[in-house]
Amino acid sequence: MLYRKWIEKWRSYRYRFVPWIALNLRNRTVREVRSSDQDKIIPDSKVLESLFTVWHTLHENDTQSPNDKPCAGALYNALGYEIKRLDSTIPGAGRGVFVTKGTVPARSLVALYPGTIYWPYEPILIQSIGNPFIFRCIDGILIDGNDKGLSKIIYRSNARRDQIGPYQLCDTTWLGDEPVNPLAVGQYVNNRTKNVPANVAYQELDIPFQSIAPKLWKNLPNVWYSSGNIACENAFLRTVALVSVREINEGEEVFSSYFTMVH
Repeated sequence: MLYRKWIEKWRSYRYRFVPWIALNLRNRTVREVRSSDQDKIIPDSKVLESLFTVWHTLHENDTQSPNDKPCAGALYNALGYEIKRLDSTIPGAGRGVFVTKGTVPARSLVALYPGTIYWPYEPILIQSIGNPFIFRCIDGILIDGNDKGLSKIIYRSNARRDQIGPYQLCDTTWLGDEPVNPLAVGQYVNNRTKNVPANVAYQELDIPFQSIAPKLWKNLPNVWYSSGNIACENAFLRTVALVSVREINEGEEVFSSYFTMVH
C-alpha cells in the first residue's frame, strides 16, 4: 500500500524532474518555439484587451444584479463563448475544460492559469509533493494552481494579506466549484495526446498593476507568494493565458501541450 502511494506521488512529480523530462522527450508531445521572445500566439495587448472586456462585464453584472451569480453569461456576453469544467473525454484524466457555448475563434483568449506566484528562489518543495498543478514559466517563475490542501491555504492567506482597504486584491472563488471569473480554470486543461492535438497554447503575461482599476482587482486569479511585490513602482502580476491556435467549436474539449522546448 505504501509502495503504491509512492508510485502515485512519483507519477505526479516526475513532470517537474528535469532529468526525467530530458530522457523522455522522445515519447512526449512537445511544443517547440525558437526563443522565449517568439513564444507569443498573439500580442499581449490583445490578451489584455480581452481580459479587460471580461472584467468590466463581470463588474457591470455585479453592480446591476448583485444577488445573481456574477459569472452567469459574462464570458459569453464579453467574448461570444463559454467554457466550463466537465469530465474529460480522456479515460482516467479526471476533469477537463470544454467550450460549452459559442465558438472560440483562432488566436483568442480561452482561459487563465490561476494560482500563487513564486519567484525561482522561493520555497515550494512541500507544496509540490503530489501536486500536478505547478506551472513553470520560461524564466523560472512558478504558478501553483492547486485548489486543494496546503496550496489552497497559502493562496487564501496571501489574498487576505495583500488586501488594500475595501478592495480585494485577487479572486479566491476559483478555489471552489463556481469561480466568479469564468476564465480561471486553465489548470484543468488536459495535455494533448498523439491522437488529439492541442488547440490552445500557453502564453505568459505580465499585467502592470497601475493599468488595473481597484474595482477590477477582485477578478485577478493570481497572487504573489511574497509580500511587497505590489508595492514597487513597476509592480506587475504574472499570469498565464491559454490562447487558441485554431477555431474551437461548441462541445469540444480544450487541450494544451504541457511541454514546450525553447531553442
